Amino acid sequence: MSCQISVIVPCYNESKNVGELVDRIAKVFQKKGISGEIVLVNDGSSDNTGEVIEKLRSQVANLVACHHEVNKGIEAGWKTGLRAASGKYACLIDADLQYLPEDIWRLYREIIACKADLVQGCRSSLSRQKDSRYWFSIGLNVMLNALFGMRQRDNKSGFVMALRETLEDILRHRFNYYYFQTFITVSAHSKGYSIREVETLFETRLLGQSFMSAFPLMVILKALIDLAKGLVEFKLFPKHESILAEYLSEHPPQRHDDPLTGLRQLRWDLFFITVPLHKWLITRQAKVYYDELKQSQYLRAQEIKELQEKKLRKLVAHAYQHVGYWRELMDRLELKPDDIRTIEDLSKLPLLSKNEVRENLYFDLLSDNHDKAKVLKISTSGSTGEPFVCFADQHQLEIRWASTMRSMEWTGYRFGDRCARLWHQTIGMTMVQILREKVDAWFNNRLFIPAFEMSDANIASFVRTLQKSKPSLIDGYAESFNFLAYYVKSHKLEGLSPKALISSAQALPDDSRQIIEKTFGCRVYDKYGSREFSGIAYECGAHEGHHIVAESYIVEVLKDGVAAKPGEMGEVVVTDLNNFCMPMIRYRVGDLAVAMDNGEQCPCGRGLPKLGKIEGRVQAIIFGANGTYMPGSFFYHLFKDYNHIVLQYQVVQKEKGKMVLKVIKAKRFDEETFAGILTRLRQFLGENMVIDVEFVDNIPMVRTGKHQGVVSQLKIDFQTLEGTAVSVDAVVGSDNPEQELAEANKPGQIK
Repeated sequence: MSCQISVIVPCYNESKNVGELVDRIAKVFQKKGISGEIVLVNDGSSDNTGEVIEKLRSQVANLVACHHEVNKGIEAGWKTGLRAASGKYACLIDADLQYLPEDIWRLYREIIACKADLVQGCRSSLSRQKDSRYWFSIGLNVMLNALFGMRQRDNKSGFVMALRETLEDILRHRFNYYYFQTFITVSAHSKGYSIREVETLFETRLLGQSFMSAFPLMVILKALIDLAKGLVEFKLFPKHESILAEYLSEHPPQRHDDPLTGLRQLRWDLFFITVPLHKWLITRQAKVYYDELKQSQYLRAQEIKELQEKKLRKLVAHAYQHVGYWRELMDRLELKPDDIRTIEDLSKLPLLSKNEVRENLYFDLLSDNHDKAKVLKISTSGSTGEPFVCFADQHQLEIRWASTMRSMEWTGYRFGDRCARLWHQTIGMTMVQILREKVDAWFNNRLFIPAFEMSDANIASFVRTLQKSKPSLIDGYAESFNFLAYYVKSHKLEGLSPKALISSAQALPDDSRQIIEKTFGCRVYDKYGSREFSGIAYECGAHEGHHIVAESYIVEVLKDGVAAKPGEMGEVVVTDLNNFCMPMIRYRVGDLAVAMDNGEQCPCGRGLPKLGKIEGRVQAIIFGANGTYMPGSFFYHLFKDYNHIVLQYQVVQKEKGKMVLKVIKAKRFDEETFAGILTRLRQFLGENMVIDVEFVDNIPMVRTGKHQGVVSQLKIDFQTLEGTAVSVDAVVGSDNPEQELAEANKPGQIK
């Protein structure tokens, strides 16, 4: 049987108590039919406690022994015990037998029944000695409740039980405390965990000596110092403790980037000092996450996977405890959080669709313990025009910013370099948000170019602005870069020579990349993201796929419901490891991408897994009359050789076997050549394919500046598609498309 409970017992000079303690715990396990283990931590005892523990280990099968060479304190004992433990739940108890080992069962029964994150043994006044230490404890509890807005009867009790990962998180803190055991429930409360109290007996110590004297003046002084620290950490400036930081302390990377210096460092520091003026929901804590991500990118691939799985276990446990949708779903599937421990285990859960998010948006998918003041509503019109809303919490937003900043540096950019952004600028923002955006742009030395206004009428002005500004880095929509490159090339303009471009929002075909790079004289770095998650994966200098922001996301590429093989096109499915207010687990982003073999180290030295070529939206798949289907990128590849005939196009499909082709004629439009394009289309889509051509003067962009070249209004589920997917790279551009199509239809060669 898997271990259900690990009872962790720090022991300091407890040789006279530890034998009876082990015996009584073992009887609880036996009587209640619990699969458990006892983890004894000898905390540098000066008596023979270590020898007693070793003797017990030879006699008791389910006993784990750990030893500190010197006394480190009770909290260090807990952490050592947690690292050695294997149980689903961890129970902390003192070795002095003042807490009754028999009450371990009562804590376990309560946590199973009420599904609280933490159950604490509340020391009853029955049989409790009312000495000075009792009144000190009562007074301290009153102060803790008053300062931290709590209503616990016994905050100071160190007799607690929680999921092992939950307890590890509760014990993370950034200050050093004399007696952190005082702040267990305070830390849990600050981090949004639910707490349940169970009244337990607290007997007088019979053997051994307490560290507290009858009049503990020094203890009181240290406790007051701890209170001041706790007030800062858990009340005034709470920090989301990082699993990543803890993992990095145990697995330091072998490589580091050079830090900022001089005026750049000064500007960087000033940026964070003034963060509240130009950021909303993002605090100075984002800098800490940035520093962590700068290190974690150089972890080994296996270490990255271990980190992801640690975060996954915490996410799934939280979702089960605090999110009704996930609890009902997992109960229906007879799954418990402990069943989802690895990335491979994710396949036990079904995929989460946009429709399911819409139907369960608020109090089913939102957690019951999030701070609504620290949540951002994210809205998008959706790829099919249907509105979509989700929520992200402060922690996720701060890591979004940090990962974006890290990935920008992969282009050679350094904070403070002059940059420009081809973007939607201020669409949908309030006046306060617009002001903050402008202040933020000043700190980042960033110029905005309104991408939704890209047209021949005003693009000349944009080019002049860029020539004058001379940005080192330009980022924006791929479509905007296409417009800009075409204009610069056709007008033979000079003076635009950034060091790098970051392209996003649309798939970037190879030939488009080549044209843009040749025009601007620099490399293009593709970014893949979505409104729900921001940046998901970015290209590095090696340009051998997109590095996934694996500290934040688990990305699956699925075909027929299972992981696509390297080189195969599949549907992108994302699990967000940071957003706890609205857990997005196995969420169908709606994009297609090519899976990669992540067994080889990237030449850049980063251990982050990679995603291959982005093939566009699932809702841009067009079905032919002959049973084939093509991703939206197929049409771009087809039309790229005919830009002298077709200036712009849009494909719209409302039913299989039929599509509408909207075309803006180029100046050298030729009827015969265009008829040849239609003939070639039917060679791929079937001779019976109905293609209704509409010649138009304008194909409007969507409001954020994107041009949707292919739009399918069919209800498409990529995982259940029937038909043949044509490999764009293998077929498009061929001199003999009929033969290539026949080759692509052979078993085992379809991508």
